[in-house]
Amino acid sequence: MPTANAQILDAIRGHVQDLKARMEEHQKIEGVIIKRGQIDKNAKGQDLIHSSSGEWSLVKVGNQLFLQSSEDFKSSPGPDYHIYISSKPAIKDNDEFSAQQIEVSRIKKPNGAAFYLLKTQNPEDVSSVLIWCKQFKEYIGSADLLPEK
Repeated sequence: MPTANAQILDAIRGHVQDLKARMEEHQKIEGVIIKRGQIDKNAKGQDLIHSSSGEWSLVKVGNQLFLQSSEDFKSSPGPDYHIYISSKPAIKDNDEFSAQQIEVSRIKKPNGAAFYLLKTQNPEDVSSVLIWCKQFKEYIGSADLLPEK
């Protein structure tokens, strides 16, 4: 079990990494947008310290699926943010986190556009996206992804 000092150092390293990633260029993938949704800024899990906003899309490129955050995506600073997907509706706070959330990746860009290759090729497997602080088990934001019309 990590000591309190080790946990503090991990959190500091995570925050430094978060700040560096915020300065990187936008990362966009070209493809067909098949689903999209906005982060629910009114979700009960969002607060002054744990929050995010912006749009997420499910993009098909050939036979692969990607999650894409938009240029307007923003999240509060944090040490260990990860992206999850689910075939269920978006969770709205910490208490709803469960095994139904499938981890995709550590967040690449906490502000702005970035894309993430998904293991699934089935759009039905992706109904929502979640931003979660893995280290502190904190809800940061989520969005339901709805089919494009």
